[in-house]
Amino acid sequence: MSGNRPPFVHRSVVRFTHTDPAGYVFFPRYFEKLQATVEDWFNKALGLSYADYIMKERLGLPTAKTECEFQKPCFLGEELDIALFLEKIGNSSLHIRFEGSVGGEPRLIARSILVVISTESGRPQRIDDDLRQRLEAYQGSTS
Repeated sequence: MSGNRPPFVHRSVVRFTHTDPAGYVFFPRYFEKLQATVEDWFNKALGLSYADYIMKERLGLPTAKTECEFQKPCFLGEELDIALFLEKIGNSSLHIRFEGSVGGEPRLIARSILVVISTESGRPQRIDDDLRQRLEAYQGSTS
């Protein structure tokens, strides 16, 4: 049955290095956390090594576009959960929605478009069959 598994969730502690002097997460640090979510999703949910994808396969997944709505700040010491929803699989792109929360309370919603590229030429590449199959399985199994 499709949509019966929860999405992949990356949990991270808000550390001192993530915050400004008031103890709030400094907004660029959220984008680092979104990238960490993608890397862990690749490794754990898709069963592919993100590092090998870049270093051995010579393919990358740079962000072509991202937007974020901050609903409430995060503070030093909190545990931020970021759920990853795969909204669309294109020829060479992935459309991802991130939902960040602390203890179930919404903190942010972000959307990103990632593009598969050759790290040698910098040009977009068609998503290969193995990755596409894994992406479709993830998309079909999550709600």
